[in-house]
Amino acid sequence: MCQGARLCYLAPGSLSAAVHRLTARVFVVAVLLASASAARAAEVTRVVSALDDDNAFDFNVTASWLHEMKSAFIKRESTDNGGALVKDLQFGQTRDILNLRMDFGILWDVGIHIEAPLVLADNRHLDFDQSAGSGCTFPPIKPANCVNQSNSSVLGDASGAGRILPSNAAAGTYGLNSATGRSYSSGSRVFQGPTRSGFESLNLGITWAPFNQRRDDTRPTWMLGFDAKLDVFKDMRFDPANTGGNTAVGPGYHQFVWSTVVSKRFRYFDPYFGAWYMLPVRTNGSIYQQLPEGNQTAVNPQQRAGVQAGFEQIAWENPRADQRVTVEFRGRAEEHFFGRSASELWEALSGSSKCMQSQAEPDCRPGIDNNLGDPTSTPYPGVTETQQYASFGGDVGLNVQVGKYARFRGLFGLLIDEPHFITYSGTGIDKDGDGRVNSDVGSTEANVLYRDAIDAPGRRFRVEGTQIWSLFLEGSIMF
Repeated sequence: MCQGARLCYLAPGSLSAAVHRLTARVFVVAVLLASASAARAAEVTRVVSALDDDNAFDFNVTASWLHEMKSAFIKRESTDNGGALVKDLQFGQTRDILNLRMDFGILWDVGIHIEAPLVLADNRHLDFDQSAGSGCTFPPIKPANCVNQSNSSVLGDASGAGRILPSNAAAGTYGLNSATGRSYSSGSRVFQGPTRSGFESLNLGITWAPFNQRRDDTRPTWMLGFDAKLDVFKDMRFDPANTGGNTAVGPGYHQFVWSTVVSKRFRYFDPYFGAWYMLPVRTNGSIYQQLPEGNQTAVNPQQRAGVQAGFEQIAWENPRADQRVTVEFRGRAEEHFFGRSASELWEALSGSSKCMQSQAEPDCRPGIDNNLGDPTSTPYPGVTETQQYASFGGDVGLNVQVGKYARFRGLFGLLIDEPHFITYSGTGIDKDGDGRVNSDVGSTEANVLYRDAIDAPGRRFRVEGTQIWSLFLEGSIMF
């Protein structure tokens, strides 16, 4: 032992022990640094690879389940109240999707994937807006604060004008139940759509990570992606004359999606940011078609774009065993551009195939299928020109990697749509430059899909209070 300022000498044995201790400490620090640099990035920037020295080929198999519950209020402008919005319907939808996906690594940080989302069940319904509950009042009480068969605008007025869904005041029946093909005689339900199921699309895509934090810990992980969601299965349609004849879920258009996500891990904190854009392309024979008469103010489905920002908080990690648990928080926003859409009312607005033969009530609805008395009108397609709107929401979840070959992910989220009009067609296109559109029947400027009964200011439908709750569960096997 050395004391004071005296020069000390270590015995040969003591020197050897000190060197061993120093070497061990350096080794431990090196292992920790290596483990930190090898940590994976956020789940949203996970990408498969190939041609690595220690792993010639990545192959992942992923199965996920998405459960969604959507609710919204449908209001309508009223000519009796100066165009003010009044209560009408409540929309509800539940949707379950099983998605099967395979990822293949083909080059360094380049992978391709194929997936097939299978809709297990898609159920939609419309109820009279009786959200006031026990405080509801109905006509003839004025003012009525709830809706039933006596004051719902979708059943038309006393003469049947403006009717969208079946109504027979004499028989006391109204609406349509797709399961039975019959109307209702009591209760708040006014429309029940068919239970839809089947493959929604066939998706092919490619991902590439120009930067990868696993390879260079001074840089973030940056992923670029492109997906082609091909509408190769049967498109969804609705025919009141054959309510169970089509239970398909195909949207009627292809979707081409470009995306980018970047993440950078800082010890136990892994933030990320991403953006995407979806371009829809109509398929031949779908209900999104440009009619021969032309002058439609919108033909294509709504384009969409979105951003997301979030982070993963590493709760526990064992790098040597490829094990970790992270808690994930994410916020997201979407923009739905002006275009046509299968809105909350699309099935109820769809016309009957019998209208093509009879051209008379009840098969053809005045002002809807027979536009302004035009005898050449075809049944209304159901999809409508929809006002642009934004959606905002967030998710919270858990990510668990249990080893080198398996991982699991779960997210619980809420998305809220801005209020927007869902019957928003323009009257047509001003071709002669006189500053107005001649919307008379047979006019070369009139939009053939414009309907005074639902598109004219004072008669339009508007969706408010939309909430979409979701639960997402995913599991992957990685080779």
